[in-house]
Amino acid sequence: MGEEGVGVINFKKADSEHQTIIFKWLEEPHVKEFWDNSQAHKDDIVNFINGRKEPSNYYNGEFTYWVGSLDGHPFSLIMSIKENPHENRPQIKEKYLSKTGNTYGLDYMIGDKEYFGKGFGASTLKEFTEFFQRENDPLADTFFIDPDKSNPRAKHVYEKAGFKCVGSFIIEGSSVFKNSETYLLVKKL
Repeated sequence: MGEEGVGVINFKKADSEHQTIIFKWLEEPHVKEFWDNSQAHKDDIVNFINGRKEPSNYYNGEFTYWVGSLDGHPFSLIMSIKENPHENRPQIKEKYLSKTGNTYGLDYMIGDKEYFGKGFGASTLKEFTEFFQRENDPLADTFFIDPDKSNPRAKHVYEKAGFKCVGSFIIEGSSVFKNSETYLLVKKL
C-alpha cells in the first residue's frame, strides 16, 4: 500500500510491454541527470526483456530490471544486482556485506514525473525490498543503494525507506559515473 493508503504498489520483471515506457523515462531530464543513458545500458535492458539470450558486456548482464506500478500504472524502475563476495568493490562496501544471507545492490527511479513529490518514493522502495526477499530470494537480507552526492533528495527518500547512510566513496572502474562521489546507504532486513 502506498503512503496515505493511496493504492497498491506491485512489482514485475520488465518485459516487452514495458520497453517503450522505460526508454521514455530514460529520456526524461530528471532521469538523465542521475541514470546511465548509454546505448550499452539500453541494449542490456532489451537483452533482459528478451530473456538474456545474448551475452552482455553491461555489468556482465547481471542486472534484473523491475517495474513498479501503482494500481496498475507503471511509474518506477528498480535495477537489482547480486553482490558477488569475490568481486572488486569499494572498500566501504566490504564490511556491510551480509554475513548470513545475500546482498543486493539497487538503483531506483521514479520515471513518471506525475508521481514525484507525492510520497511514493520511500514506500515503493521499502515495499520492493520486502517483496524481493519474500518473492525472489529469501536469503536477501542486505541491500545497498548509492545515490550521487549531488542528489540529496534521493538520499532523503532512501533514508525514509529504512536505508542508513554509512559513508561515501568515489566510483572507480569504467562506469559512466567514474570519479563521481556517492553515498552508500545500507538496509538490513
